[in-house]
Amino acid sequence: MRELFEKRINLILIAVVLAVAVAIGVPTFVGRPSQPASVDSVEETTATVTQTESATRKSDVIVEHSEVGVDPRSNRPAETKAQETVTEAVEKKQAKATEKPEKATEDTTKPTEPHIFATAAPVDYPASYDAQWDAGYLVAIDNPDTSYSVTHVELSDSNRALLERLCMGEFGEGGTTGAALIAQAVRDAMNYYGIDDVAEIIRQLHYTGSTSIPASQSCKDAVTYIFDMDKSAIQHRILYMYNPKLMSEGFSDFHESQRYICTFKSVRFFDR
Repeated sequence: MRELFEKRINLILIAVVLAVAVAIGVPTFVGRPSQPASVDSVEETTATVTQTESATRKSDVIVEHSEVGVDPRSNRPAETKAQETVTEAVEKKQAKATEKPEKATEDTTKPTEPHIFATAAPVDYPASYDAQWDAGYLVAIDNPDTSYSVTHVELSDSNRALLERLCMGEFGEGGTTGAALIAQAVRDAMNYYGIDDVAEIIRQLHYTGSTSIPASQSCKDAVTYIFDMDKSAIQHRILYMYNPKLMSEGFSDFHESQRYICTFKSVRFFDR
C-alpha cells in the first residue's frame, strides 16, 4: 500500500511540475511539438529582419548613386566631366573664330582662266576685256554686241541629256569654255528660229558631232551655265560654227559667207 501511495504522490508531483512549466512558458520536449515563440521574441526577430532589409536597400541605393554619379572610365563625377566638356567646346569655338576663313571653293561651271580672241574686223578702240569677264562672259572680244541679251530657254530632261552629249561630240576637247560656246550657239538658234527641241536644231543646222558619247562633267557644267544660269560664253549672238581642220578644202564657203565672230582653239564661230 505504501508503495502504491508513493507512486501516486510522484505522479501528482509530475503533473504539478508540468502544469507550472506550461504556465510560465518553459518549453517542453516530452513527445510534443515545439511551442511557438512568444510575442516579444517574434517582434525582436521581425525588427532584426527589417533592419537587415533596410541596410540592404540602402546599400543598393549607394551602389546605384555611384553608377550614375561617377564616370567609370575616369573615376570622376559625371557633373564635373560634363562641365569640362562644355568648357572644352567653348574653347574650341573661340579658337575656331580666330582662325582665318578657308578659301571658298571655286565655281566649277566657270573657267578660272578666261581667253581673249579678236574679231575678224578689229576696231580702233577694242572694248574692255575686264568688263566682259566681270559680266560673266567666258571669252572677251574686241567688238562685243552691247545690245545682246539672254532669253531663257527651259530644257526638258531629254533635251538636256541630248544637248550635253552634243556639246561633247562637237567640242568636248574644248573644256567648259568650248562646250559653253556650243551650248550658247544652240540657245541662240532656238531663240532665233523659234525652235525649242534640240533634236530639231541638230537636224536643221546640220550638226554632225556624235551624240552617242557620254557627256563629260565639263559639258554638263557648260549646259548648266548657259541654260540654267542664263549666262553666255561671249557677248554676241552666235548661230553657226565649224572646224576648218575637219574640212577637206580647209574652209567652208557657207560659214565664211556669214559674219565671223571669233575662234576658240580651231573652231570658228559666226553670226548671220
